[in-house]
Amino acid sequence: MIRLTFLACLLTIVVTEYPPLEVNFQWNVIKYSDRVTDNEVVKDSPNSYIAANNVISGIKLWKDYIYLTIPRRKSGVPVTLARIPLSATKAKNVTSPDLEAYPSWDMQLAGDCNAFQSVQSMEIDPQGRMWVLDTGRTETMADYQATKCPPRLVILDLENGGAVLRNIEFPQEIAAHNSSNLNDIVLDHQDGGYAYISDSGPEPAIIVYSLKDNKAHKVTHNSMKAESDAITFVVSDTTVKEPINIDGIALSPPEPNRTLYYSSVSSIHLYAIPVKVLQNSSVRNVQKYVVDVGRKTSQTSGMVMSNTGVLYYGLLADDAIAMWDTVANQIFASGPRKMYRNHQLLQWPDTFAFHENGRLWWVTNRFQNFLNNKVNGNEINYRIISSNVMQKSYQYFPNGTAPELPIITAAAGQIRIAISTAFAILLVFVAC
Repeated sequence: MIRLTFLACLLTIVVTEYPPLEVNFQWNVIKYSDRVTDNEVVKDSPNSYIAANNVISGIKLWKDYIYLTIPRRKSGVPVTLARIPLSATKAKNVTSPDLEAYPSWDMQLAGDCNAFQSVQSMEIDPQGRMWVLDTGRTETMADYQATKCPPRLVILDLENGGAVLRNIEFPQEIAAHNSSNLNDIVLDHQDGGYAYISDSGPEPAIIVYSLKDNKAHKVTHNSMKAESDAITFVVSDTTVKEPINIDGIALSPPEPNRTLYYSSVSSIHLYAIPVKVLQNSSVRNVQKYVVDVGRKTSQTSGMVMSNTGVLYYGLLADDAIAMWDTVANQIFASGPRKMYRNHQLLQWPDTFAFHENGRLWWVTNRFQNFLNNKVNGNEINYRIISSNVMQKSYQYFPNGTAPELPIITAAAGQIRIAISTAFAILLVFVAC
């Protein structure tokens, strides 16, 4: 009896160890607020919106809004960057609000290289500047691709209505204009400011952009490629057979020697590399610096690091969220723990984000159905879920304060970057 009582208590502790999940929003299909011009609602052609092709992918939060990305992988996606008010979470029931195009409908025009073409991910720094990745192509998973604009990094000022601060186009040598896929981004505010970007295209890489020098180079390694033994897996009775290269990346908190963690979707390995190596464009071969941290129990899409060094990531085949405290337990083999597992709510955790109040948020989007053309508009497909983990983003110090951030002034126009890769000629850049 005593032993049974002890086991019951132990089970209770395990179940209640983590803060509860809260489903804040859920949708069968994604819809958008009306496009209004001169007080009249604009009605687009029927083909401009195909419900099953509108899949929420990225999520970030700033003050009173949740910002979301809807990549244009197929046709019929009228908006690729949007937002919803955070205040809607105060409603008694889970809501399905229409998404508001951000920063405007004009910035959503496909074929206009001044507008966003396809946004997979973005990041927001502690001063409210949103760093947006625009692949520059639409219908990237269709039988044909619309290659119209160069891939770029756009910095918006959320404190000024989403005004464009910088428009940084990547040259062909850094991100191939007809095949790159700018997937995820993390920000390093030390040493003048860096952005690290995962490119999951046919030639997978980590793109390193220096804000101070306005230079970029890319780092490649076999660990960034899909691994043949991890391409096929099952999510909720649906088989995924798509080889997907480097996807989620996560950056350790501010410290002298920061580390970037990454994994391909088609991999069960977690890898790491020191950012000092990434920043050094003269390093031609990073083989001796790449660390195979360990094997996860499943494939992973998104991941994020907290300001206290806790790595959060999804386990796709397990319908689960896991965490690893990299400070308290530096050995990955014994460190990770499953926080949540739910076969209904946690199908394909895609992207994670922190709010400044310490809450962790993420998107689940049942992406396995999209890959297999099985999206059913009569079912709940997309959810925004949160948990009060009482931590902040990796961009903050462990004590919760923000580091000194680089100043970003509005440029007069497009910024042409210099190529700092050791495999290319260094080009002079100018601000137009």
